[in-house]
This record gives sequence, structure tokens and C-alpha cells, in this order.
Amino acid sequence: MLKEVGASGQISLGKKYAGQLFDMQIAADGAVTLTPVKVVPLTQTVQEELAVYKVNPAAVGNADGYYTPERMARRAAAAARSPAQTQALHDKWEEDNKDAIEAMNKRVSKIGSMARRIHEWRQEKALSEAGAGNDPSAESV
Repeated sequence: MLKEVGASGQISLGKKYAGQLFDMQIAADGAVTLTPVKVVPLTQTVQEELAVYKVNPAAVGNADGYYTPERMARRAAAAARSPAQTQALHDKWEEDNKDAIEAMNKRVSKIGSMARRIHEWRQEKALSEAGAGNDPSAESV
């Protein structure tokens, strides 16, 4: 049976198929295959339950219950440090990671930062899209 696609992109299969759902597959050669399907909703017993984490805010030491005792201890230790101690820890971290920092700086200077590359890509994309819209030789589909 031959069916013609209307101006709005729709085809009519007939009343026999009214209300049915179809899985539409489009092959590489442009062939369209419609397969009738039945959708079975998940029941409440089949659905996964969300994980529930219970934290006693009084035991954690803060009102919202988001931090573990270990995290709270690290935060308290960081707050108790003097600015000189904080700077010393920063300097130690920088010294420990000197090779990795230097390698990253070389890489960024060679290929640019990710932010710069994304920015340039977006600019090129916008220009190409604007150029395609103004190109009179471009065919409309």
C-alpha cells in the first residue's frame, strides 16, 4: 500500500491503527519502519526506590546534617589555622605538585585553555551558522 506524506509531514494509516503506538526506525538508506508496540507502565513495586541517607544533625554538629564528623573536623582544623600556616600549606602543596603544574602550564600555552578553546569554537560555530543563513547558493531543504 502506498501512502503519501502530507505538507505537514504526517501520514494516515487508517482507523484500524488509531491510538496505537509505533516504534519508528529510520535506516541509513532512508527506509522508515513502523513497528507496533505496547507500553507497560512500571508498577510501584518495580520502580527503584531512592536511596535514603539518615544523618543525625546533633551528632554531626551542624544544623543541616550535610557534613560527616570527619568533614566537620577538617573544617574546624582549617578554620583554626593562622594565615601563616595556611600559606605554608599552600606553598608545600605547590612544591609537591611543581612538575604537574609546570606540565599543565606548558600544555595550556601550547594548545590553549579549555575555556579559550570552547570560546573560539563557539565563535566559529556562530559565524558558520550566520554565514550559512546568508549564503544564497545554499539549498533549502
